[in-house]
Amino acid sequence: MKGNRLNIVVYISHDTGRFISPYGIRSVFTPNADRVAAEGAVMEQAFCTAPQCSPSRASIFTGRYPHSTGVLGLTDKWAGWSMNESEIHLARHLHDAGYETALFGFAHEIMSLDGDMERVTRRGFDYNKFEVFYSSSKIYEDLNEFLFNREEPEKPFYTQIAVFETHRHYDFNNCQPDDTLGVTVPPFLNDSPGTRSDFAELQGSVRRWDEGLGAILDILDRWNLTENTLLVVTTDHGLAVPRAKCTLYDPGIETMLILRCPKYIHPTSRFKELISNVDITPTILEASGVTLSSHIEGRSFWPLVTGCGDYKKNEAVFAEKTHHTYYDPKRCIRTERFKYIRNFEATSPEDTCIELIGRPIYTDNLDKLRVFPQDPEELYDLQADPQEQHNLSDDADFIEVKKEMIRKLGHWMKQTNDPILHGPIATPQFYTKLKEFTSGAEK
Repeated sequence: MKGNRLNIVVYISHDTGRFISPYGIRSVFTPNADRVAAEGAVMEQAFCTAPQCSPSRASIFTGRYPHSTGVLGLTDKWAGWSMNESEIHLARHLHDAGYETALFGFAHEIMSLDGDMERVTRRGFDYNKFEVFYSSSKIYEDLNEFLFNREEPEKPFYTQIAVFETHRHYDFNNCQPDDTLGVTVPPFLNDSPGTRSDFAELQGSVRRWDEGLGAILDILDRWNLTENTLLVVTTDHGLAVPRAKCTLYDPGIETMLILRCPKYIHPTSRFKELISNVDITPTILEASGVTLSSHIEGRSFWPLVTGCGDYKKNEAVFAEKTHHTYYDPKRCIRTERFKYIRNFEATSPEDTCIELIGRPIYTDNLDKLRVFPQDPEELYDLQADPQEQHNLSDDADFIEVKKEMIRKLGHWMKQTNDPILHGPIATPQFYTKLKEFTSGAEK
């Protein structure tokens, strides 16, 4: 039985959104992504649970929403967010089911820069090559070495490969701007020289990311593992550009999600169903034959991509943001047609991706930002207004739509015990400093 179980490879990037050729971006050179799409299934309407790295990845690798996992901001030493000890990482699920598990790169859902490798091992990884700035150029050697040195090659394996590309700054690992196929500027941004220059740099980083995917494909082919391996290609959230990363607009929460498994998934499949990245862990577990635990909040779409079994589609997906650079709490619900966003601290400026500040793409698109004040409520008809420019929250023609969206969003927040229902959410670092202060004051 062990020999028949699927191997699992998850290849995850930073900040890529859907900016690759299989999603219609013709100015990027991604032949390996094109190959995976041609041999597998493209989820055309995949979204993340949070427009920032750690919270979104916590959902990807637990099957639970960020506020359920305890990761409501970055897992760094400044804010102090970390996954609750009770949370079960995908690696732990698979390890306990008899898989050999390996990490290559940045497990940003678990830890950031503090170097406490025990935190990674504790989550279920047998082989741990944690590295924050892990380049796609290292994949071939590292993955090949892992497969060569396996002590129990009869076991199925799970590898989580998390590269730094396509995070800013785009010249990481000597990446060069790439405009050989032109430059694509998304319609929600101004097509200015500064914007085009920035996207040329992004395209160079995407090209390098695709080379890493090519290394994975080559290794699987050389080891005769392609047929029996589920390959999941995804990213954590949308592009690091204005009105995208750190926002709940579609460019901030849209993600690429492509699955290839020749044994079960028909080639050239494309699906328009709404998928959340909270659905990835239950999908992988079902594909692996692992019983889903009741605490998982996502829904497996394995029956959808394989055509085997019943699939109950998502009527809506949900996303959240609580902390990033500072406290900017908001929640949203997105259906196929409408998006409703609730900004709980509307008097605060919108928290913009900090890496953008001062760059030409930022100054060239200041008119696109809703910096201050934010609207307390936002409602968009995505069919008529896909760029989310016209807020309908006060439009009498949409009052019933808004009521229904509020009802569904509120139900989800109650069902998942969102802590914001009980008041403002402070960072763990706040409580640490408060404890230090009160201890000192009592002496």
